[in-house]
Amino acid sequence: MVNSIAYLDILLSIIYILVILLVARVFRPKKTELYNSFFLKYVYFKIVFAIFFALIYLFYFKGGDTFLYFNGSVFFLEQIAHNPGNIINLLFNDFDSLRNLAYTKNQYLNIYLRSSDTLLTSRILIPFTFLCFKQYLATTILFTVFTSIGLWKLYATLCKIYPTLYKYFAFGILFYPTIGIWGSGILKDPITLMCVALTFSCFYNFSNAKRLIPSLIIVSVAIYVCLILKPYILYVFLPCMLLWLQNRISSSFKSTASKVLMATVLSSVFLFSGFFLMQSISASAGKYSLENVEQIAEGFQSWHTYLAETRNQSGYSLGKFEFNAQGIFQKSPAAFFVTFFRPFIFTDVTNLSLAFEAIQSFILLLASVYVFLKVGVFKFFRIALFNKNVSAFFLFAVIFGITVGLTSYNFGALSRYKIPALPFYTASLAIIYYIGYLKPKKGYA
Repeated sequence: MVNSIAYLDILLSIIYILVILLVARVFRPKKTELYNSFFLKYVYFKIVFAIFFALIYLFYFKGGDTFLYFNGSVFFLEQIAHNPGNIINLLFNDFDSLRNLAYTKNQYLNIYLRSSDTLLTSRILIPFTFLCFKQYLATTILFTVFTSIGLWKLYATLCKIYPTLYKYFAFGILFYPTIGIWGSGILKDPITLMCVALTFSCFYNFSNAKRLIPSLIIVSVAIYVCLILKPYILYVFLPCMLLWLQNRISSSFKSTASKVLMATVLSSVFLFSGFFLMQSISASAGKYSLENVEQIAEGFQSWHTYLAETRNQSGYSLGKFEFNAQGIFQKSPAAFFVTFFRPFIFTDVTNLSLAFEAIQSFILLLASVYVFLKVGVFKFFRIALFNKNVSAFFLFAVIFGITVGLTSYNFGALSRYKIPALPFYTASLAIIYYIGYLKPKKGYA
């Protein structure tokens, strides 16, 4: 277990930070696009939050899955060093099928590496741990910078669609503190966030018929990784992206008849392909299959409730309800609210990490109310339902927010689980505000 930072780790971290900043300056995007002005600031931000993440897990939490994944990657490096000829089996076979493993101090990980998500996360981490000579802080920084590529691509894609909103998107996506902390570090969450963000960017390429083969490869890899790590994200995200793709392609036709025809054809194609894709994902998702969703949700809720009651963790409750259509519908507003707007500063906060989250949630609540009042009730929901971009983004944010709100029952877990939805929720707010309030103002570009 990592419990301190060695001098070598500090030295390597400084070296890699300097190298990252040098590379970022040399290869930074040209400022012909206004949004590129945030690139270097984003790199600085991610480095700071990577260090912050490592320090709080080392000295505040003093444990966690981050060390499990890091030590898992160290375990594989030790096995590769012991038997280099076995590298293909070590990297690609199921753990149970591995033979002739050397005995190392990380042998206790055998039981954890039998879990497919822990196994894949540890394997993804191997090249970063290798480059950092098995040092935790340096590995965290390097891995964070790598996974942050996805969020930058998501931001850049949104800016291509709405160039005027580049500042709003920057503060709501790139520099949102919750995304900054839980989208950093050695966890599954930065990996799945990167997969979601890159998939979104690739779907944009599909809608414009650009870079189709590279985009298809990236989407395939991203879906595979999400399928192993957190397949429940795909159940909500992919249908929303297919809806978005269908709306973008059909709206590109000029005549009404062509739009209607294309929308009908694409809806049918995406409906059937989406159905079979979901079935395929479910069949490969193991315990997270669609048939087990109710049991998994109840298990998450029960476990986090137990932790809150017995170990003084930051729990919340939505009251008792049945995991059926009626019960979920009744609790959906409360689940959505708790995901995006709680914990409350004065009633829910019991520690520093909760205070950090509560301040952001309160600011997001104020921003949401402000947009709602400025735009107006009717116009707000009209844009949310009928704008081809907002309808898909908002739908994903709402459904995913309700899903994690219903199942987390722990503010600490919820702050991590919700990060795939946060960029799409804040982007939706910005777009609604722009279309419903800023754009109609005389003289606004």
